Amino acid sequence: MRWWKTKASIAGQVDPQDPEPAAERASVRRINKIARHIHARSYLEIGIYRGATFNQLSFERKVGVDPKMQFDIAPHRREGVEFHELTSDRFFTTYAQREKFDIVFIDGLHTFHQSFRDFCNSLSFAHERTVWLIDDVRPWNVYSALPTHREAAEFHKREGRKNAGWNGDVYKLIFAIHDFFPTFSYVTLGNPEKPQTLVWNAPRDDFSPLLNSMEAIERLSFFDLVRREEILNIRPEDEGLKMFFAAVPGGS
Repeated sequence: MRWWKTKASIAGQVDPQDPEPAAERASVRRINKIARHIHARSYLEIGIYRGATFNQLSFERKVGVDPKMQFDIAPHRREGVEFHELTSDRFFTTYAQREKFDIVFIDGLHTFHQSFRDFCNSLSFAHERTVWLIDDVRPWNVYSALPTHREAAEFHKREGRKNAGWNGDVYKLIFAIHDFFPTFSYVTLGNPEKPQTLVWNAPRDDFSPLLNSMEAIERLSFFDLVRREEILNIRPEDEGLKMFFAAVPGGS
């Protein structure tokens, strides 16, 4: 067995030939649990794709953003639900500070630069109790961590994996949050499905930057992540959610 399969299993991931269904189920389950605890009424999703997560969630106010949605949005329109078919950059600059959301799910372009920008821009749409869930924070092998989908698909294809998934270098965003956003706490939810990082507004008492350099973060590789995986603060899903529930009082 290759070592990265072992690491992926430890982190709560499997070797995915078609990773989307399991990932979508995990997202819906986790978001619903978070929403029930904080009594969330509004939800923003960056990166809808086929709508498998977005369309299964029920909120009074629900907004989805994607430059090219891969499904018919007409059956899903209702009062309080908005679909914006444009880039997240365009959305944030066009609708800046128009409203605040209780939960923000970041699952857009799987690059550090874009996910970092999405997180920073979403701060204008947040209040003190807003919670973020960030997808694709733990690539399951070195190919899935490549910064472009084309390269990841090409190398996976050489190994006979046609739908092996692409996480990109979103993991660098967690390093950036760790080092440059000390007023935010986070935990990465692992088993039973792929890791996603839950972020909320609470200062970290034990804060100490690891790299203290955006340039150093940009230069990180998949193997640097493996060596420093503890920075993701990965916990089994139930344990990670209990940590969050204990830190954030329930209620609206």
